[in-house]
Amino acid sequence: MAKLSVDQVKEINTIIADIEKVVKPDSEIGARDRSVLSSLLKANKIEKKPVFFNCRREHSNEIVNHFINNKSVKRNKFHMSAQTAIYIL
Repeated sequence: MAKLSVDQVKEINTIIADIEKVVKPDSEIGARDRSVLSSLLKANKIEKKPVFFNCRREHSNEIVNHFINNKSVKRNKFHMSAQTAIYIL
């Protein structure tokens, strides 16, 4: 993992704090573009509505991994690294 500047750490912590307000033990987390995820959910007939959080591409994987490793949240099957939005289902 690359070293992050103080500003990058603050940005990541802000996004993590916002996500923690929404995430529940039975939630799933992932990173994907909004339009692509919407079409994948429709194609797979999944009725859950995602909650999106904007982030930088280079930080999306670190944020998702934080919730998977530290908060025991499941990774969604549509997750991809280096995406512009993090979603909670």
